[in-house]
Amino acid sequence: MLSKRLKTIADLIPNNSKVIDIGADHALLDIYLTKEKNCQCLATDISKKCIEKALNNIQKYHVNVDTLVTNGLEGIDLHDEIIVIAGMGSHTILKILNKNITNDLIISSQRDIPLLRKKLKHKGYRIYQEKIIKDNHFYVITYFKYKKGTKIKNIYSYNQEYNDYLLKEYQMKYQKTNKLLTKLKYLYIIGRIKKGS
Repeated sequence: MLSKRLKTIADLIPNNSKVIDIGADHALLDIYLTKEKNCQCLATDISKKCIEKALNNIQKYHVNVDTLVTNGLEGIDLHDEIIVIAGMGSHTILKILNKNITNDLIISSQRDIPLLRKKLKHKGYRIYQEKIIKDNHFYVITYFKYKKGTKIKNIYSYNQEYNDYLLKEYQMKYQKTNKLLTKLKYLYIIGRIKKGS
């Protein structure tokens, strides 16, 4: 039911947790957490259509998941919930988190991860756990805790596992490109020979 990315996020969340899923879209993560880990979930989205889609899935799987149409955390009273934000850029995520909070955060940003690290570091957050996965694309999934975990020392680099992934990916692309260029060069030379030039 879950993509590799969502399953990785789910695995980071302890049983019986309270979870707020920002930008929940189809709410499949929340359904899984409710069914498999006995979590209490609130699935939110700025889009009414997305929440309607989420409600259809919730009914389909016969689970109890609360839903809310809202922009980020607007109108939500925070207590000890884990906040999940996945599939957005860091600028959007930081706008959502632009308030005084100390909740645990599980974030999978699509871009500008160094910026996210820098801003959360200034808010007092540290990295508790981090996973790097490839699910068609590379994803960095980070569990941040307020003043608990590893201090964010180098905000401009990811861990070695991610760097190794990038290196392998680059090498594969380079080899393919190099082979293509060699083939094109060969075809160009053959074409010139045939024309007698």
